Amino acid sequence: MKRIWIVTELFYPDETSTAYILTEIAKGMSKKYEVGVICGSRSYDEKETEKKSSFFNERIIIKRVSMPRLNKNKLFFRLVRFVLLTIQLSFVLLQNLKKGDSIFVVTNPAPLLLVVACIKRLKGNPYYILVHDVFPENMIPAGIVSSSTSCLYVLLKRMFDKAYRQADVLIVLGRDMKEVMQKKLAQNKRKTQVEIVENWAEVGAIFPHDSKKLKDFTVDTKIDIQYAGNLGRVQGLMEWLSLIKEVNNPCLRYSFWGKGALRETMVRFMEDNNLKDCIYFKGEYRREEQNVVLGNCDIALVTLAKGMYGLGVPSKSYNIMAAGKPILFIGDLRSEIALEIQENEIGFCFDAEDVSKIQTFLSGLSFVSIPKLREMGGRARKLAETRYSKEIIINKYLHLL
Repeated sequence: MKRIWIVTELFYPDETSTAYILTEIAKGMSKKYEVGVICGSRSYDEKETEKKSSFFNERIIIKRVSMPRLNKNKLFFRLVRFVLLTIQLSFVLLQNLKKGDSIFVVTNPAPLLLVVACIKRLKGNPYYILVHDVFPENMIPAGIVSSSTSCLYVLLKRMFDKAYRQADVLIVLGRDMKEVMQKKLAQNKRKTQVEIVENWAEVGAIFPHDSKKLKDFTVDTKIDIQYAGNLGRVQGLMEWLSLIKEVNNPCLRYSFWGKGALRETMVRFMEDNNLKDCIYFKGEYRREEQNVVLGNCDIALVTLAKGMYGLGVPSKSYNIMAAGKPILFIGDLRSEIALEIQENEIGFCFDAEDVSKIQTFLSGLSFVSIPKLREMGGRARKLAETRYSKEIIINKYLHLL
């Protein structure tokens, strides 16, 4: 039976979106193939998650490499961790890879792509890359490099473009990402395929609520605008805070769920600008709590920073659809999620630079808006069920491999 080796930093029992997605892909692949997983052994989260293994079967082999705990929010330590992790993951892959085995790699850690490209050239095994992040292009909006003309960026781009071209198939998350990757492959003589396989919505575990259930949000009647996810550098969240600071609409309340490199900065901004009455930071939450958390808002916020076109598709968008909530998207209007919203009328889209339009929209929201919001949420739920269920998306993977 054909064997596929999945190589990833993050895997079960971690609860990040990447770990969850790779775990479910492995489970789906195991119905058709033998699956080997080479991954890190320590939890990505600060608190250890309960390690269960009841779903693993005889067709899934897991080989974990041990890694020291380094602060992932510090760039230097993150880089050191990525290099050490890449060396260990690649070594284990070389030890176990047999003729005819396929390699399935996600773009995290990024240096792994360079090493596995060499393994592909050496061994010739079928090679698939699941593109969650486009490196090094995502270094610019993240503020790691200043511009696309810097010597470091030019060197890295040349190296990584060659590495991407070694894949037989690049699996991307949307139309915008496909466009970006096709440009990176412009000089490719190997005719690497670029195929779209979207993230999925957990339509069984997440579903619409009739009313809010969390105690802090049931005392006062408000229109709740919620951001749930990584409070990181490429989400444009500081720009969002600066924007809503100027909106005076007593009907609105904003909440942020999650953790990340910018959380402390965001909290300080709220305190310095006396916004405690309308902005709430609720911390991280477990995957099984998503249904309650996502159901506790009227509008769900999805943001992408300037320059992020085609470099990532926020996976949270699909579970927002499952929860039956309209999406407020702020970012490039050509992005995959913006296109989905506009084509299916499931929310609102604004370019991040249209500050006055966004503020006018927020100022105009009132309780009269609730029926329209619920209509949009109903369409979002239907879209999740008919196009983005896990069964539909996993079948797309099985068709490609």
